[in-house]
Amino acid sequence: MSPDAPVVVLEGVRARDGAGEKGRPRGGLSGLSLVLGPGVHAVLGAPEDGTLALAEVLAGRAAPLAGRVLVAGRDPRRSAATRAQIGVLAATPELPDGASVASCVSVALRARGAPAIGAAALLEPLGVAPLLARRAASLSFSEARAVELSLALGVPRPLLLCLVEPFADVAVPSPEPVRERLRALAAAGACVVLVTSSTVDAISLADRIHVLDRGVIARTEPGAGERLAAAPGAAPPDAGRPEVEIHVLVHERAPDAPGARALAAALACAPAVRAGAWEQGPAEASSTLRIRAADRDAAALAILDAAAREDVTLIAISSPPPSMHDVRAATALHLAAVRSRRPFGAPAIEGAAPLPGAPQGPFAVAAFDAPAPPGPAAPPSRPSDGPPTPAGEPLSAPGDAAFGGRIGANPPGADGSPRATETGRHDGG
Repeated sequence: MSPDAPVVVLEGVRARDGAGEKGRPRGGLSGLSLVLGPGVHAVLGAPEDGTLALAEVLAGRAAPLAGRVLVAGRDPRRSAATRAQIGVLAATPELPDGASVASCVSVALRARGAPAIGAAALLEPLGVAPLLARRAASLSFSEARAVELSLALGVPRPLLLCLVEPFADVAVPSPEPVRERLRALAAAGACVVLVTSSTVDAISLADRIHVLDRGVIARTEPGAGERLAAAPGAAPPDAGRPEVEIHVLVHERAPDAPGARALAAALACAPAVRAGAWEQGPAEASSTLRIRAADRDAAALAILDAAAREDVTLIAISSPPPSMHDVRAATALHLAAVRSRRPFGAPAIEGAAPLPGAPQGPFAVAAFDAPAPPGPAAPPSRPSDGPPTPAGEPLSAPGDAAFGGRIGANPPGADGSPRATETGRHDGG
């Protein structure tokens, strides 16, 4: 197969999963068309958006209700040879029958034509080889998923790896060997599909992030994820990149020692900083400074320089990933922008035109059946799905009204943004 040839092709796929109560559908695909080549692709969404239905048809474990699924030019549902080259981590463990974990792994290896003597070598890279001596029935949910993940990563010459939440509920000592193995397989020509609701996992590993929204791929963004929570045309024309948020954790040494307040005043006139706010913590504790800037590196240097001048002790500087709530709000605005470009009476399939700011790539939006959000509100700038933080003090010094004005110009959060449902437990990655 040519290195540039697509590995996965979906054409007008309609499908439903059986993950709901008593086998009822929890989500599905609505005429999805998608082309994926070698590399790491994250499909970001929740089961209600059809993530589990997508994983089932990609793995060849379920036939679509309509449309066609091809992996390296063959239907994985009908080709056993193709399925043998697909590594799968399902949402629920599905280990083969066997009295011990070693026997379960041996059955799986024989099914793919691999020697059973390699069971220990298969589980050792992830640090889960001690599970081989256990009874299969004694494994916890996360331990069983760790064994299945080892099997998926050990597929010889894989065409496709379809992994549902590979960094959640998986009992491996460290996620780093998993990341290294996935990057190596993708570099060798495999198509790695991470089906996840975690923006952290998607941004940390994927080359491309495909946002799945109620059964269709709503948009595709670069793996850096800088535009995941950005509205269409959100960045000023001269900015060159969307605005980023930076969190600075400041150590409050004593009530009279320089801390977050002094750092905020020092940054008030910094050209690299556009706006911000800070939340004062108690003495001998820490405070959080939230900065918005166009260039992350330039803002970080300005923070370090100001901290050195003011004798402020920094604990950490971080750039938080967008939450699923932020991504859904931005996606709703992207969908609304696509609808507004479609000529009156034109079919919905024309909505597959490239979105503002999105990279050119082989993806398609098959249908738009979601209601448009009420009004052109921008996505919320809140970095997490937790409870809202206190308003905090503006990042301004006496006599610096212009900086405070820039803070007040920040766009408000989007009312009526899409739901923020995420999948079950998540251990991070």
